[in-house]
Amino acid sequence: MFTNRYRIRRTCAPLLMLALAGCGADFNQGAYVDPEYGTTYEFGENGQGRLIGGVPGTPAFTYKVTGDEVITSGDVRLSFKRIDERTLERPDGTRLVLRDDR
Repeated sequence: MFTNRYRIRRTCAPLLMLALAGCGADFNQGAYVDPEYGTTYEFGENGQGRLIGGVPGTPAFTYKVTGDEVITSGDVRLSFKRIDERTLERPDGTRLVLRDDR
């Protein structure tokens, strides 16, 4: 019994650490655009972003990536669902696509 518990702990601990380390690691920073209206959410370095279009001015926000969510705070407070590595979904169902600036 002691041996089984030890094996489980030894196996689960590294897997848990890998899962936690991977949270948000594959998030692509850049400009996510609403293809219908052109509203753009720019996700930059150090968790800083800004909203372009859709509202007056250029509201700034901070963001953090947690699992399959990108959560913003500041002037823009939303929780985006990560659909895939190039698509985010706003709470109203609007999908935003990562703009290719190459």
